Amino acid sequence: MLPWKTIILIQSNCDLPVYLQIANSIIQEMKRGRVGPGVKLPGTRMMSEILEVHRKTVVRAYEELDAQGWIEMKASKGTFTSRELPETNPRRLSNRVDKLNSFPTQTGFNVRIDNSIRKPVLPQRNINGFHDGPDVRLMPVNELGRTYKSILSRSVNLKYLSYVEIAGVQKFRTVLSDYLNSSRGLQTTSENIMITRGSQLALYLLSIVLFQKGDTVIVGETNYYYADHTFEYVGANLVRVRVDEFGIDVDAIEKICRRKKIKAIYITSHHHYPTTVTLIAARRIKLLSLAEKYGFIIIEDDYDYDFHYMSSPILPLISADQKGMVVYIGTLSKTIAPAIRTGYVVAPSNLILELCRVRQLIDTQGDPIMELALAEMFSDGEIKRHMKKALNEYHRRRDSLASYLSEKLGDCIDFKIPNGGLAIWAKFHKSIPLPPITEKLRSQGVILSNGLIHNTGNLSLNSTRMGFGWMTETEAIHAIDELNKVIRFR
Repeated sequence: MLPWKTIILIQSNCDLPVYLQIANSIIQEMKRGRVGPGVKLPGTRMMSEILEVHRKTVVRAYEELDAQGWIEMKASKGTFTSRELPETNPRRLSNRVDKLNSFPTQTGFNVRIDNSIRKPVLPQRNINGFHDGPDVRLMPVNELGRTYKSILSRSVNLKYLSYVEIAGVQKFRTVLSDYLNSSRGLQTTSENIMITRGSQLALYLLSIVLFQKGDTVIVGETNYYYADHTFEYVGANLVRVRVDEFGIDVDAIEKICRRKKIKAIYITSHHHYPTTVTLIAARRIKLLSLAEKYGFIIIEDDYDYDFHYMSSPILPLISADQKGMVVYIGTLSKTIAPAIRTGYVVAPSNLILELCRVRQLIDTQGDPIMELALAEMFSDGEIKRHMKKALNEYHRRRDSLASYLSEKLGDCIDFKIPNGGLAIWAKFHKSIPLPPITEKLRSQGVILSNGLIHNTGNLSLNSTRMGFGWMTETEAIHAIDELNKVIRFR
């Protein structure tokens, strides 16, 4: 008999379950040839005594090996190692083809490079800084983990591991519809909602479906960078309109509509990106009236509606849309965590159907299990509890950052305390150029955007978004102190 006690190594301090350690050890010995083909393994009772483990542990190990094809269980005869290893050894395409020593660094064909879109940059979340987004440390990790695991453990949910509804899991769309109806004054059903992997995918799908090359889209003079480039990427022409303290200039939009055909307007009505101003109610009503009169689409991106620190936020335009002119985009990625890629589109059902058709060419479906988990967390009130706690924390962080920023750098930076969102729009004095300042600040371990991404057209704003959501009050004080040193001792 083979020395199974020495062949099979079991480590008590290993995170890998014991049955998998047993199975993996046997596999490794078979690959090495120490345990040959057709060798009879000890019975489960005997092997458990040899290894000094529970018999059920050995049973699970054998079942794992059998499922992978490493052993054969023969009735009344015993358990044997397979005659042929289940792993295949691929053959070369031809003896005349040399083995690839390294992967090519460049393609052998031309690739269209769009230099107008900035290169992907991995955010450095491991260091302190004014990151523009939510603090993942506030996320209900344990609750989400338990719910996700619970859903996977129920056999009735196995069907969700296959292909499901392209628009998203029905249960989640129904729960989300109820939430949007109660929080945003809508009158939707699940048929008016499509779940996407974040709001950016929603924006891209809408651009493909709604726009043709040469269509004109109105955006703010300052605007969300990736929205601009998404529209341009599909061939749309952008017309920029001034944004003041009351939001986008709707009178200017009306003048443009009199001169030329407008296909759509893109707005972030609740907190304009990047300046954080709110589109006032009077302008919202007039914009809806203009959409009906001139036939343009309103794409309303409400990326952070749930983060509002004043008493009652203004309801989105879609809540007053009676003619089906508004397409509404939202996301839970900003509410919970960026890695929770869950955005949504709200629109009349005929548009949702067409979006589903086109989605099949890009992304067949989302994450059904995550959608079920979020549906349950909405239903049991966990998401709402998280939102309330996070809102209170972000409110404190906003006030703390604004107070200390005014104290330390009030003579260098102009800003207004935003009514909501997770960032302050900071206008640095012209004598303090942002790019070199932020570069020096980065060398001190603090991240702040240089603001160049907001300089559309001929703008030279020397302004940036100072995110406060990611930092605790102590972290924010440290970041401002470092910024103050960089500015004062240039």
